[in-house]
Amino acid sequence: MDERDLASLAQFCADQFSQFEAAAWMDRSSADGKIHAVVAKYLSMTSWYGHEAELERIAANTDSAIANSTGFHREALAIGLDLGSFSALVRRRIALRQRNKPLLKGIGLH
Repeated sequence: MDERDLASLAQFCADQFSQFEAAAWMDRSSADGKIHAVVAKYLSMTSWYGHEAELERIAANTDSAIANSTGFHREALAIGLDLGSFSALVRRRIALRQRNKPLLKGIGLH
């Protein structure tokens, strides 16, 4: 997975953090669907992202092999997803969104 794709995926996840919409996760091409299923499974296992049940369901419905840890790790490796880097990138983008939110409200933007 190249840096541009990783950044786009992280932004999608950061956007979904506060305005979660299950349909957005499943409204992807088959190739993107596999990536989103892996990411959904990963985020469902974190303590910081939330939406665990919905994300678990999305992952299982997209690809049942991802539902177990062996399948999940195999697919994460296959798509070249560095979970540590991805996690840090998503959390950074979420933090930036949360930090900038009061500033936007203060200047009349929502």
